[in-house]
Amino acid sequence: MTTEPRVVSNLNYRVMAAFLRFRERFRKPEETIRMLGINAGHMVLDYGCGIGSYAIPVAKLVGEEGRVYALDIHPIAIDRVRKRAERENLKNVETIHSGLETGFENASLDYILMFDVYSWIPNKRALLKELHRVLKSTGKMSTIIDHSDPQEFVNDIECYGLFNIETRDDNFFILSRK
Repeated sequence: MTTEPRVVSNLNYRVMAAFLRFRERFRKPEETIRMLGINAGHMVLDYGCGIGSYAIPVAKLVGEEGRVYALDIHPIAIDRVRKRAERENLKNVETIHSGLETGFENASLDYILMFDVYSWIPNKRALLKELHRVLKSTGKMSTIIDHSDPQEFVNDIECYGLFNIETRDDNFFILSRK
């Protein structure tokens, strides 16, 4: 079994990106970000950043003292986030083209966002271990589980024993490290 997330074709990605732009109007990323407890100066990873729906508002929130790392396996996603950050003159967004591995040092991030990505990952245990490794002991991780049963995510969290579920609202979770 492969550990890397699967990469969709460029055409499929472009269709998905159009859907994500449309969804931004209804999901209101800025409202979600405001309730997470992300503060100025935080180091935040948007794992599976897509078109930057969350990375861009987080970059505005963390300010010049903070940093947002927008990671995605698809090169078009990385290019779109980079261009979006440039258009908005955000100097605190760094894009990372990668799959499972983040490349961060242990306990180096204050917050991780993983929205609508979990179902795409073949080796969920390896992903959760990597995110646990890079999250500070006081850090948080927020997840939205779309396209799969949120109970499967809960079962994985309980089985692997790396995170505590602090908040759950249907398919939305806030986790802390164990």
